[in-house]
Amino acid sequence: MERQDARRGPSATAHSREAEVATSYMSALRADPGLARRSHLHLVQAHREQGLELQGRLLCNVLRPRFMSLERTEELRRVSRILAGLLERAGEYLLSSDERLDLVGASDQEREIWAIDPGYPGLTVTSRLDSFMVGNRPRFVEYNAESPASIGFCDCLTEVFERSPGMAAWSEAGRLERFHVRRALLHSLLWAYRERGGTDTPMIAVVDWDDVLTKRDFELCAEYFRAHGVRTVITDPRRLTYRAGHVWCGDEHVTLVYRRVLLHELLERAGEAEQLLRAYREGAVCMVNSPRSKLLHKKAVLALLSDKTLGLELTSEEQLVVDATVPWTRLVVNGPTTYEGRRLDLVELLRANQDRFALKPVDDYGGRGVVLGWTTAPEQWQMEIGNALELHYVVQERVEVPSEEFPAWKDEALDTVSLLVDTDPLLFRGELGGILTRISGDPLLNVTAGTGSTTPTFMVSEEAS
Repeated sequence: MERQDARRGPSATAHSREAEVATSYMSALRADPGLARRSHLHLVQAHREQGLELQGRLLCNVLRPRFMSLERTEELRRVSRILAGLLERAGEYLLSSDERLDLVGASDQEREIWAIDPGYPGLTVTSRLDSFMVGNRPRFVEYNAESPASIGFCDCLTEVFERSPGMAAWSEAGRLERFHVRRALLHSLLWAYRERGGTDTPMIAVVDWDDVLTKRDFELCAEYFRAHGVRTVITDPRRLTYRAGHVWCGDEHVTLVYRRVLLHELLERAGEAEQLLRAYREGAVCMVNSPRSKLLHKKAVLALLSDKTLGLELTSEEQLVVDATVPWTRLVVNGPTTYEGRRLDLVELLRANQDRFALKPVDDYGGRGVVLGWTTAPEQWQMEIGNALELHYVVQERVEVPSEEFPAWKDEALDTVSLLVDTDPLLFRGELGGILTRISGDPLLNVTAGTGSTTPTFMVSEEAS
């Protein structure tokens, strides 16, 4: 592996290696139209058999996976570990006083439930950093620290491609290495359970509302848990009961809740979820992620890191990573800010430079409420600034979104489409356990919002095995 400057990231050779492998795979499909067609039919059939369609769309609609060199993967692992560790420290720092929690707009309900010790170290066990790999390094635009989706989907799509005719016929397939994301998730859940004092194998309840779009994702996780000897049920929080100091799902005694339901929904519907919330408050169940993870999910935390007003002392390495990987982000408030070394009025800066910025609600999910200045009419942009001032928003500087060429089956023939690509490291206790790659023709890459799809990520070794 070539040596690299930690501040510059992987060498250009890493990018060319990825392009070389992608070109090789696409050439194999182009050379044999029958192979391309069989690969397409395999993909469609696998989606139907495994329930991978979302709102009538294929979860993956291209005929090749994402290829990342081991070199770029290791750099992503390094900077993700550093930033995740820093965010944990930032969360503990904010949690230590009401005045600091004011900085992220914490509600009274959040403060009350965050005061409860979950029984194991850290604010988040499973998380996801969302980034665009711009040039030689990632630019992290969000931190999904509360309930990251697509863990099951990543593994399932990886296995779909491993069995595809295109991969079976491709001479370079031996150079690929895969992630086992559900394995990393299960190990992390069991770690939290043991840290909390559990000595047996837990009974896991995967908890979310019955009607969520991503239900198949955690069904795939539950299937994996069961296959590895861990009893697991999937349930709506309204079906959980709390009696005699124990949580029950029907006749099953639940000892670990894998929480996929979002905290703000639990708190908004506290009457419906009262049994689960009371059990957690009374320490009757291990919950992963704990409600404290919501603190790190708030986009205000990235803003506080970006503008250096958090008051947290950073190591030189942490500061280098923040400067290199976190784009300029600020809370949307009236008053001055610094931008490109100048002190400016924030609102005037936004009004005069809409092509440079995106507005994002501090607390929403799935791309909801995000306003991209470069795709918004000028009069609408001015209105959105006013809305952001009244609500709790951050503004973030525009980040370049890279694109790649992907083979797709269109009109009974192989086609090539250029798609925008993001790179989202899936973290388990701050360590890289997988990479979610989302692809789209729309700048807002979000699968559940209907503006994108996903494809599995394989690492490319130096030589064929």
